[in-house]
Amino acid sequence: MTVSLVRFDGSVDSLRKAIELSGGFEKLNQNDRVLIKPNNCFRHKIMPPYGMVTTTKIIEGVVQLLLDHGCKHISIGEGAIIGIFGELAPYTKQGFKGTGIEKIAKKYGTKLVDFNTGAFNELDLGGTKVQVSGAALEADFLINVPVLKTHFQTRVSLGFKNLKGCLNKESKKRFHTSSRLDPLICLLNEAIKSDLVIIDGIYMLEKGPETLAGVAHRKNLIIASPDIFECDVVGATILGVDPAQVDHLKEFAQRHKRSFDISAIEIKGERIESLKEQLEWRFEPDEELLGPSKITGLSAPYPGQTLCSACGATLALALSIFGKDNPEMDFGGAAFYYGVGLKPAEKKEGTGASPTKVFLYGDCGVRSNKNLQNAVKIEGCPPTLTETLFALMKALLSRPRMFRMLLVRTMKLIGIRLGVYHEVFPRWERYRAKEFDKTHF
Repeated sequence: MTVSLVRFDGSVDSLRKAIELSGGFEKLNQNDRVLIKPNNCFRHKIMPPYGMVTTTKIIEGVVQLLLDHGCKHISIGEGAIIGIFGELAPYTKQGFKGTGIEKIAKKYGTKLVDFNTGAFNELDLGGTKVQVSGAALEADFLINVPVLKTHFQTRVSLGFKNLKGCLNKESKKRFHTSSRLDPLICLLNEAIKSDLVIIDGIYMLEKGPETLAGVAHRKNLIIASPDIFECDVVGATILGVDPAQVDHLKEFAQRHKRSFDISAIEIKGERIESLKEQLEWRFEPDEELLGPSKITGLSAPYPGQTLCSACGATLALALSIFGKDNPEMDFGGAAFYYGVGLKPAEKKEGTGASPTKVFLYGDCGVRSNKNLQNAVKIEGCPPTLTETLFALMKALLSRPRMFRMLLVRTMKLIGIRLGVYHEVFPRWERYRAKEFDKTHF
């Protein structure tokens, strides 16, 4: 098959060219039930969306081209991370609204599907039973629209990983707690077939998956192909990640006898050599989240693959807020432990003594260390942002400082929920530059 590389020029014509060069609509029938699966995992009003979620500009372009093709049954589906603020409203709906996809759906009469609300079909992925959205399995033509980004657990988050959003909440967690994240991503993509993959590279994200630790760059690129493996191989190569080192791609290649030889892929449009970057996918959570505030003595060791996205997103936001509210403070060697199997004794090499205070974060972290005495246990699946911040304040701050922070932060959190206050962190100042265009969302 063919992978197209096309420069995004701001118009739908560049998207049309990418699809035409790749032969993306050749097998699409007008009466097909078409499902568009973006990466819309977070509500972007909290965090800058650049490189983190699929741009509404690309989603609108896909819908326009489908209508031009004569398609009548078009849906946009996602299952967003839930529970960060303890919201009662469906989180996917908030995500659709926050990124502008809701407006696009109303404008063109496109149906929105919240994968978190079912119905689900049970699948057995190599002995791990998961619940997969029936809408994803029943679509006649699935258009997978991920973002061009790296990922601190899977090196890249492209077409393959984007389908993880088709799982229900418990199944997403099972991908992590089973310690088989990459093999399960591979098996999921055998169960759900992407008929066309369009990687939205208007922006690309380094140290993903979000813009708390990650850094977005403008790229102006569209990558498209009916072959998800070739599309992800090209995407990873452009990000500067060796696709043969991406475990879910390696697993798929072994199972289906596919080659990583980039010269064997038919690429149309731009030359891949001119597009290659050298982005970093690794990061240490405490350095990236607390470093800008010059916080010391509070660490969050690298969790491996057992930290699920819900706990990871909540903790990342909590540490960023706590650091911002308590700059240049030292907390004497406190440490967070989370996910499955990571023990407080497994401290980073060269860190010296054991932690003076241990936080066990999330139900998995608590269960993995249930016999540990005197630890601060922050339970929940995931814990809410409020619970996490309160536990940090209570354990690490003096009472006067805790009450001051509690008062100010409570007002700000209420403002975030009501949409009248928008948190800004120092590293987000870069997104005021003209290259980051809010109208893309």
